[in-house]
Amino acid sequence: MGSVFETAGRALAEVIYQNRNLDQVTSYWIAQNKSWEPIEKYQFAVLLEETTRWWRLLNTLHDREFPKFSSHAHSILALYITLTPFGLPEELKIPKHFRKKIQDKLSQLSGNRAVKESIPDWLDELGFKELGDKWDLEIHSLNQKAPIVLRTNLLKTNVQELSNSLKREGYKIKKIPNSDAILLTESANIFKSDAFKLGMFEQQDFSSQQVVPFLKVEPGMRVIDACAGNGGKTLHLASLMNNQGKIIALDTAPWKLEELKRRARKAGATNVETKAIESSKTIKRLQESADRLLIDAPCSGLGVLKRNPDAKWRLSLENIEELKKTQRQILEKYYTILKVGGYMVYATCSILPSENQEQVKWFLEQMNGRFELEEEKTLLPSQTGFDGFYMARMKRVY
Repeated sequence: MGSVFETAGRALAEVIYQNRNLDQVTSYWIAQNKSWEPIEKYQFAVLLEETTRWWRLLNTLHDREFPKFSSHAHSILALYITLTPFGLPEELKIPKHFRKKIQDKLSQLSGNRAVKESIPDWLDELGFKELGDKWDLEIHSLNQKAPIVLRTNLLKTNVQELSNSLKREGYKIKKIPNSDAILLTESANIFKSDAFKLGMFEQQDFSSQQVVPFLKVEPGMRVIDACAGNGGKTLHLASLMNNQGKIIALDTAPWKLEELKRRARKAGATNVETKAIESSKTIKRLQESADRLLIDAPCSGLGVLKRNPDAKWRLSLENIEELKKTQRQILEKYYTILKVGGYMVYATCSILPSENQEQVKWFLEQMNGRFELEEEKTLLPSQTGFDGFYMARMKRVY
């Protein structure tokens, strides 16, 4: 376990001090330690994710008198191990008299939400300003570990067959009613399953899985995914359309579209065409060509802090203001892609009204009756247990 502890300290310093992406750092160090057993890989990943999540709180609890480790990051790891039933050797735990000190400090922090929930002050102020009393529940929920949810790839199987296949391989799962989603009830490396190798599912949070059906797509339609990224929702579109019709996946980052192509091949999605947005001409050429338009807009990602706890240390108020400008620019430029009578869905993985309802209200005002709001949906982590998402479906009238 010493190796896991030592490596986690180095990795934590990279995430916090060098602003590196948590997922990338985790993958890198696991790849570097090929001799680790599965339990060691799991311990490393959890240790790194949770100390990143609770960094501010742990720093506040840390004391100069605490036992010294090889670095501040290692001391923070040891403090986390002491506070949780992590099952590590006693030599990595802080002595009992320090534990009482920690508990006393913890009780003193009960009135300080920003420290207690381990978020920057600016984020606490923004969350409370936008959500009021709801913010307490939401930020607390966003600090829980993210559940692992699978989306059945209907191009290759159905939810019952996938469920049976995973159970045969020994995975503990349950189906989420009235959906194609499956929830892992016990942590395991699902990517080693035969079902994954065969392309029978994608890992996708249940809230995220609700965006594509909200677009009301049908087989045979021409659908444009305007901010496709590496294709999570593009592949969901292909699955629901049964490879009939055409999906054009757009993005400003060609490397993401390359990853989308790889994933599409594995998923058996044959009706997807990728197109990099190189200039405004790319959008102009697509004018009034789509039956459906999905704008899964760039956003703060505050609805997905469960799975991306490192994001809160990189984000700033200025970042969010810039993102809101980008969201408006995308809405203004991309709506022309949609045919009259077609539907557009604007979606984010944020829980801030200023990125969601307020942006849609602004857009509808700009359109002067050209679009009408059909339905909007807000999925809050405290109510669902899953990620926070917002979606609005609008119809182009003329």
